[in-house]
Amino acid sequence: MNRKIFVTGLTIFMGLFLMVNLTHAVTRITGPYLWVIAPCTANNGGQNSTHIDSLAIASGDQVTEEKVAKNGAKEGDEVGDYEWTYGTLPADGNINAMLVSIGMTTNGDMNDITSYALLVLKSNSVQNNVTMGVNSDDSIKVWVNGEVVHSNATNRGRGNATTFQDQFNIDLKKGNNLLMIKVSERGGGWGMYVGVDADYEIEDLDVVFPVEPTSKLTTQWAQIKGRR
Repeated sequence: MNRKIFVTGLTIFMGLFLMVNLTHAVTRITGPYLWVIAPCTANNGGQNSTHIDSLAIASGDQVTEEKVAKNGAKEGDEVGDYEWTYGTLPADGNINAMLVSIGMTTNGDMNDITSYALLVLKSNSVQNNVTMGVNSDDSIKVWVNGEVVHSNATNRGRGNATTFQDQFNIDLKKGNNLLMIKVSERGGGWGMYVGVDADYEIEDLDVVFPVEPTSKLTTQWAQIKGRR
């Protein structure tokens, strides 16, 4: 065998090996996330609702994806018939089971419905071009610090916890970074896996978005500390 070909092939193999093991090494983030759900029109969940603002529809435009992705939300804030509520995903990423466990619904098989999950990652330094991986059942859209960084309008199962279906790069600023993850469900299973290959701590949203001594209002939005 030609030595040059052998070395080149070995280099490619090792590169693929490292990429696969990097994926395996990224810890799945189970939460706690801050969750809310919003219905889709009949037979139009999943792929068809990926780029539809279900928060705006459910709240009569008082709450929008853009507002929440930029400014966050607080526990107890209302969106239509639901309130933002903390919840931790089970190991299998089943969103529906988690929603039942936190009392947001008693329906263990919701269809034509969209979930929104908020999470704050605190970074001690600027980290650019770090890899984020996601799995979803069905479609998914991801915001980081108010900007859309990924979307996949698809109807699919969420795969398994050992590999990511989608991988893409994101930038983390020093301090608090707000993630919003939208998963729209058409029918059947409903869930997600999320991981970020970076150094971070999960920050308490009540610290980043202090709870104000006022009644629940859908039009009040707390600001990230230090946001300009």
